[in-house]
Amino acid sequence: MLKKIVCSQIIAGVVIGIVITSSNASAMIPSKEVTTKSTDGWFYLPAFPNYAPRGLPDFDQRQDHWMSETGIWFFLRGIWDFCAPTSLADILWWFDSKHENPQGVPGDGNDDYPLVRDYHAPGTPTPGPFTDDHNFNNVNDPITSWNLGRGPKEFIENVAWYCNTNLCRFRIIPGFSGTYPQSLEHGAKQWIKDAGLQNRYTVEALWNPNFTTICDHLLNNDGVIIDLLFYNPNAILIHKYVGHYVAVAGINPEGYIAFSDPIQNKMNPVPTPADHNDATVVSYDIYAVNLTSPAPKIASWYVEDFMQIGPVHFDGLAKFALVISETS
Repeated sequence: MLKKIVCSQIIAGVVIGIVITSSNASAMIPSKEVTTKSTDGWFYLPAFPNYAPRGLPDFDQRQDHWMSETGIWFFLRGIWDFCAPTSLADILWWFDSKHENPQGVPGDGNDDYPLVRDYHAPGTPTPGPFTDDHNFNNVNDPITSWNLGRGPKEFIENVAWYCNTNLCRFRIIPGFSGTYPQSLEHGAKQWIKDAGLQNRYTVEALWNPNFTTICDHLLNNDGVIIDLLFYNPNAILIHKYVGHYVAVAGINPEGYIAFSDPIQNKMNPVPTPADHNDATVVSYDIYAVNLTSPAPKIASWYVEDFMQIGPVHFDGLAKFALVISETS
C-alpha cells in the first residue's frame, strides 16, 4: 500500500500484469525487434542495446526528496510529485538510445546523440569505468540534492527544471505540487530545441485522446505520456481528484495497455527506486481499457482500480496525452 499520495499536476481495470527485470524480460514479453504487432496482438516499443535493452525504461520518481515543499497547500506536503518529468525522461532516454552506437554500453565514456547528455554526476560512475550519458547515476545521483531546483542536477532533475515541476523556475508562491500539462508540453519542446533536434521531432498535446489514437501512435513507435485523472466512483461529493502521469510502454488494440509507471510497480515491487535507474530494471503493469467513461467530456476511456491511496481505490481517466514523434 502506498504511504504517500501521488500528485501529477497543480491543483486547479484490474492489473493483469507483466514483470520485466534484467533476468526474465525476454521470456515474458512479445518480441520487440519489429514494428508490427505480435501474434497475440501486443506491441511494445522496441528495445535498443545502448541503452534501452528492455524497451521503454521505467525510471522511478521516489528519489532525492522529489516531493512538494511546505507552503500554502498544506494538504499536498510530502507528495512524490515528479511523475511528469520522470515519464518524459523515459521517452527521451528511449529515443536517445535508439540513435546511440548499438555496440556501446553504459560507462564506456561515449555520448554520440544529444537528446540525453552526460551531466557529470559527482559519484563514482556506475557502472563505469567512465562517466557518460547512460550511467545509472546520470539518471540521478543521491550525492547531489534537488533542493527545489537549485544546485547540481542530473537527467530527471534537468527535465523537471524544463517542465517547471512544482513551479521550480518561478519561486513566487511556495507549496505548489506537480506539473501542468502545458508546462510538460513546453518543457519537452524546449528540451528538443536545445538539443538541436527541433527538425527531427514533433511534440503534440492531446486533450481527451481516444484509445485508437494512442494505439496508432504506439504502433508508429512514438513516445506517449498519459495523464490519468483519479476518479472515485463511490465518493459522495467529489469524484475527481489530482492525476498521475505515466509513459506507455505497450499496447494491445483489443483493449489493453501497459504502463511504465513512475511510482507503481504492482507486479514487481522488490527493486528499490534507485534500482530503476538501471534501464534493465523495468516493470510493465497491464490494465484493461474501459471505453465506457464515467466522465466522457473529460476522458473517453479509463482504467479501473488504477491507484490505491489508503483504503480508497481510484480509477484513472485518460484526460491528456503528450505525444513525441520522430519526423525522419
